Amino acid sequence: MQFIKPLGITSPMVVSSNIPAADYALWVSTSTYAKDDKRTWKDRNWQALGAVPAGTEPGNETVTTENPLKWLDLGATNRMAMFDEVVGTRSTHADSVTVTVRPGSVVNSIALLNLAGQSVTVTMTDSIDGVVYQRTATLIDAGVDNWYDWFFADIDTRTSMVLLDLPAYGTADITVTVNSSGTAAIGALVMGKLTTLGITTYTARVGIDDYSVKKKDDFGNFTVVERAFADNGDFPVVVETERVTKIKRLLTEIRAKPVVWIAESTYEAAIIYGFYTTFDITYGDDSNSNMQITIEGLT
Repeated sequence: MQFIKPLGITSPMVVSSNIPAADYALWVSTSTYAKDDKRTWKDRNWQALGAVPAGTEPGNETVTTENPLKWLDLGATNRMAMFDEVVGTRSTHADSVTVTVRPGSVVNSIALLNLAGQSVTVTMTDSIDGVVYQRTATLIDAGVDNWYDWFFADIDTRTSMVLLDLPAYGTADITVTVNSSGTAAIGALVMGKLTTLGITTYTARVGIDDYSVKKKDDFGNFTVVERAFADNGDFPVVVETERVTKIKRLLTEIRAKPVVWIAESTYEAAIIYGFYTTFDITYGDDSNSNMQITIEGLT
């Protein structure tokens, strides 16, 4: 079991992208706005809930009974959606999504979640040493293990992947490109430092929490409102007994922070971006102890 503690990515850290910075015209302090007008401000999109007087800054309103909310937060812009800690919101672009980030600190791991495309290329370029890392990975996952599937089964694509072998450069730029034959998308791009807790063992469980609403009437007919879902899992982990105190401290520090959990990097279902809800460590012998950790993913 490992986790990547995300480095918060803000717009000044985005060196370049093929996605425009604003989805709508920028909010202007001297302008008034009519109901349903949409504007972009501080990397988020906003919609006017009614007539908005000049100087009413989106996200910086003083709301009272006499002065109701004027702007509705529609979420992160298309460019910044991949950094907004919501897996279900995607940064999209025709044919490819390309973004170059300058973290400004050491990054040795990257997680890409809720992807749409056929391949991913990650390049790390240092200002002195040049290209120090480059890897292209396919997202095509045919899942073929018999002749019938070879001819008739649909071709699946991976939607999540992690790269855990980036060199530890503190001044390098990192470029991520997702290529697609249609619309490329990145739901979450997480970069940071990798921390190892222990070895995940078999009997691990993975699943989802579905927030869709399914109502059945008196005649047995269902009405379904499809909503978001989140990954979850329970993982048994063998940890070194001498590291139990340190592991407890590490988990305490991230108790309220979403991280990318990697129970096993080769199993896509065992990569979850979210929080742990509980963990318990049972002391074993002088060498190894047993930990059980339950993880709840972001939507």
